[in-house]
Amino acid sequence: MLQPSGRSAIPQSIYTVYHANASSSKPLPSVLIDFIAIALCEVIPFRVFRRRSMQQLNPQNQHVQQTQSHARPRRLPELLYFIHKVTYQAGINCRTALVALILLDRAKASLPKNAVSSYDTSHRLLLGALLTATKVLQGTVWAPATPPLTNQRLCDICNGLFSLNDINQVERAFLKLIQYRCWVDDKDVNDYVIRHRSDFAL
Repeated sequence: MLQPSGRSAIPQSIYTVYHANASSSKPLPSVLIDFIAIALCEVIPFRVFRRRSMQQLNPQNQHVQQTQSHARPRRLPELLYFIHKVTYQAGINCRTALVALILLDRAKASLPKNAVSSYDTSHRLLLGALLTATKVLQGTVWAPATPPLTNQRLCDICNGLFSLNDINQVERAFLKLIQYRCWVDDKDVNDYVIRHRSDFAL
């Protein structure tokens, strides 16, 4: 878990972001929102597979094509908007976001080199990382003052995009992906912020 450390551990400008008021209900800084989006896209590459329709391959397979048309993926919001919406409504503070980013790094390191994402992978990774990070921080001095981010509350925030069963599956899959290595200490966060200080424009 994160434990408070001496102020001298990190530079003044980084200290300001890292030790931002945990009870703040303000949105995350735009530079952090942008960085989260970039980090999500870099976890696993997205590849679009183009296939000829079953109708083109065989005119007699009209019923297959019709069935596939009903199973088209649901429309998801643009990733930056989704990150902003979820983090704001969930009351995610800077410290929680940083822990989530560290967990995303662990997820990326655990993926096989040939792994390819689907259209909703980035959205699911965001939910898994934020949900895990908030639960890791729950009961510590770094926990947000907002109500705990439960699976049901996250489902409500998603407003129908993901069901409660989806959220439960996302959580289990994310924990398995990071091999249940949820532990994040103060040094991990300090090192991460210093390593990415130029990305955070600090």
